[in-house]
Amino acid sequence: MNCKCNKLYIGIIIGLILPMIMAVILYLTLYKGQLEFITFLDRLIERGSIGKLLSISVLPNLIVFFVAINLDRLLAARGIVTATLVYAVVVLVFKFMI
Repeated sequence: MNCKCNKLYIGIIIGLILPMIMAVILYLTLYKGQLEFITFLDRLIERGSIGKLLSISVLPNLIVFFVAINLDRLLAARGIVTATLVYAVVVLVFKFMI
C-alpha cells in the first residue's frame, strides 16, 4: 500500500523521537518534583545507568513497529528498526565506555 507516511525517514524520525518522549514520561512518573530532568540524567550517567534508561525507553518502538508492519507500512517499519539500532549502538557505547 502506498501512503505518504510510508517513508523511511518518517520511521527514523518516529523511532528517534519516541524513546525521548518515553524517557521524559518515565522521569515524570518516577521523579517529578524530586529532581530536575538534567540532574536526573547527570545522576544516571554518574551511576552508569543511562544505558538502562535508554533500553527501557526504546520499548515503545516495538509497538509502533508492529503497528507499521500490520498496516503494511514496511518502509516506515524499516526506519523504526534503523533508529532502534542507533539507540542500541548508543547503549553499547555507554555500557563499555563510561
